[in-house]
Order: sequence, then C-alpha cells, then structure tokens
Amino acid sequence: MTSEDYIKGKPAPDAFLIALGNLNKISAFFLLPKNILVIEDSPEGVEAAKASRMICLAVTHTHTADQLKEADFIVNDLSNLEINNLTVALK
Repeated sequence: MTSEDYIKGKPAPDAFLIALGNLNKISAFFLLPKNILVIEDSPEGVEAAKASRMICLAVTHTHTADQLKEADFIVNDLSNLEINNLTVALK
C-alpha cells in the first residue's frame, strides 16, 4: 500500500483502516481493529493508530518516549521485543 491509496495522511486513520480492509479481503479470519498491532515511530503515526482503535507499539527511533506517550507500548528498539510480553500486557 502506498500514499496514493488513501486521501488523508497521518494523523488521520485512513491508511491503517484501508490496510485492514484489504487484509480482511484476503484473510480467512475477519480481523477487528482491536486485533491489530501497529508499530510506529512518530506522534502522528501513534495518533493515527489510536484513532483507528488499533494497538500501538511506539519505537523511540526519532522521537522521545514523551512525544510518543499516547502509544500502548513504548520501546527503544525492537531487538528484545517478544510477542508474549505484549500478549500478556493486553489481557
């Protein structure tokens, strides 16, 4: 998917919602926004993910943790990330 596939860019949720719609067209399961993990590194991306009602993991790549504080999770990098840690935290 590219920016030509949607009209409003981040922080609007359009990109994430269109991607989810496309995924649901090919998936054997119907996925809800609450079942999707978005990985973002910008405040606008975090805002778009939350507006989509998706789970957001922010990476402090170019922005500080304080700038990304609206995310559900914040990490400094993805090297030690384990999906089990996220799954437990969401229950």
